[in-house]
Amino acid sequence: MLDRAFTGVDGQTSMLFGYESGAQAILTCTSRARSATRACVTGEKARVEIEGSFYRPTSFTLIERSGESKRYEYPTVGGGLQYEAQEVARCVEEGLTESPLMTLDESIAIMETMDTVLGFL
Repeated sequence: MLDRAFTGVDGQTSMLFGYESGAQAILTCTSRARSATRACVTGEKARVEIEGSFYRPTSFTLIERSGESKRYEYPTVGGGLQYEAQEVARCVEEGLTESPLMTLDESIAIMETMDTVLGFL
């Protein structure tokens, strides 16, 4: 269900995606509160818990199905999204009109998914 803010923009929503492989994704977003921006990726053998903001992680923990875990830390430069900015700069410098890492087709597919979510709400 989409909850509109007083301005009419999307205030908050939740999504559940199912894929042919059997994988699922659960996403929530809000502009009504300062919520956690964490991420967890779970597989058959282990899960990865990303700490801090998922778009600017400072560490993550790999937790095996047995319960054994190992924490990895690494420095973050800037306020996040610096890798995207670096890739844009690289593409411009090389005269590319799109990144081979995130193609125009992939960007359009993401936007179509977002439009589909809005259409259901």
